[in-house]
Amino acid sequence: MSGNVLAIDLGTTGIKVAVVDDTGVVLASAGEVLPIVSTDDGGAEQDPHLWWAALGRCAGESMQASGLHAGDVGLVAVTSQYTSTVAVDRAGTALANTIMWMDGRGARHNHAKRDPEALGRWVDIHGLAPWGNDDIGHVGYLRDVRPDVYEAAYAFVEPMDHLAGRLTGNVVATQCTSFPMLSTDNRTWGATEYSPELLAMSGLDPAKLAPLVPLGTPRGTVTPEAAEHLGISPRAVVMDATIDSVTTAVGTGALDASTCGLSIGTTSVMVTHVPTKRADLEHGLTTAPSPLDHQYFLVAENGIGGKAFDVFVNNLVFAADGLGLDAPADRFERAFAAAATSPAGANGVLFLPWLVGSMAPGSQHRVRGGFVNIGLETQRADMARAVLEGVAMNAAWLLPFFSALAANEYRSISFGAGGAGSALWGQMLADVCGVEVRRLANPRTTNAHGAALLALAQAGQLTFAELPSRLSVQQVHQPDPSTRRLHDARLAAFIEFHDSSVPIYSALASREKHTS
Repeated sequence: MSGNVLAIDLGTTGIKVAVVDDTGVVLASAGEVLPIVSTDDGGAEQDPHLWWAALGRCAGESMQASGLHAGDVGLVAVTSQYTSTVAVDRAGTALANTIMWMDGRGARHNHAKRDPEALGRWVDIHGLAPWGNDDIGHVGYLRDVRPDVYEAAYAFVEPMDHLAGRLTGNVVATQCTSFPMLSTDNRTWGATEYSPELLAMSGLDPAKLAPLVPLGTPRGTVTPEAAEHLGISPRAVVMDATIDSVTTAVGTGALDASTCGLSIGTTSVMVTHVPTKRADLEHGLTTAPSPLDHQYFLVAENGIGGKAFDVFVNNLVFAADGLGLDAPADRFERAFAAAATSPAGANGVLFLPWLVGSMAPGSQHRVRGGFVNIGLETQRADMARAVLEGVAMNAAWLLPFFSALAANEYRSISFGAGGAGSALWGQMLADVCGVEVRRLANPRTTNAHGAALLALAQAGQLTFAELPSRLSVQQVHQPDPSTRRLHDARLAAFIEFHDSSVPIYSALASREKHTS
């Protein structure tokens, strides 16, 4: 059987499929944007049947572009966003919309034990404590509001386990993919049982959770129906599915603590691997078991990244509201070009990128984003640059806390995902963070490429030591010392705005609650 890989990367707002050969080279890729359904009561959902349909189209397109035939693909790799809950039947088919990670309804239905003593036990055993709108809350919402779905569900799983289950008919999870369920003892790498203590504190029914298999275990051979849907051989094997932070780490070469990877896609994620379980929950950081042998990936969800620029371009500049221009096909290229005309510091304009609340290191779910210091002479070019710089400042704010937990002072960052397609953004990151930034080639396939490389290593086609050598660097950006003082001052103001605005947003949230 060929070692060529069909790699699936399901993100928050889109799906990408890449075909990667048995030496780790990306031959072709295709992707589609996926809609999020927002509800009046704070919900955020996606239709997983749209995932499946888009997967078939993207697989067909990428296979055709790769020049390979169906029998040339022997491996399938699956990675996805996480802390999103899918109710599935025994064959892995979804029974209802996915409750997405930014869904706000779970807190009212979360029965997890959260007294101070219990919270300490959660952190000691698992690495995270329930915060309300987590997978426990998502399952609670379905149990209380959609009892028909709850009763019909064979299991509640993460998106990557849903896709792997639908591809093979085998619904299982691992210590890595079940991490958002907060129900495994992660003090020991490689657990294959749920923790009775955590299950008791969570209120989750273990009969509604997928069986755990060892990390790195192939999920099985694709079903004939799945093979036809993807346009590949029915003998192809679906390798171990995983959380996209892991494949971001692999796709940026961050296989151990010596390398720091940064992905700017819909969200910004900083990644590395460490050999032990660690946590800094004050700053939103913890570790989770990785499929890499006896390694933990450092979880550093930095919050909204490229989506902030998308919102600026599509909701403000080219909004379909009768007030703006019609959106041209090259609108993002135009926006980046405009941003490049504004000087470092965006003529004083500051952008706060916390559009769904701040994550690591701020960890304040009620704060929100906005522009600061707009004056009479402010231009949209300044605002465009400010958005890019704001996302970069959020990463710069995170870097010292990330470095401390990884026990490594990083002087270089490996930059991947869609944001790395911009040389302007790469230079901004170098200037704002004050470190070298190695901007990867083929950035839009960072996660899919990482998933494929992981699959090749697990299948024995490559060694783990060889994986970083399969990554190409498009450009190395060095920080401009002439902007150091400017960016240090702006970063200090950025952090101060965050901290000082917490009471304001708490008050606004309280007023909204009382008037709704």
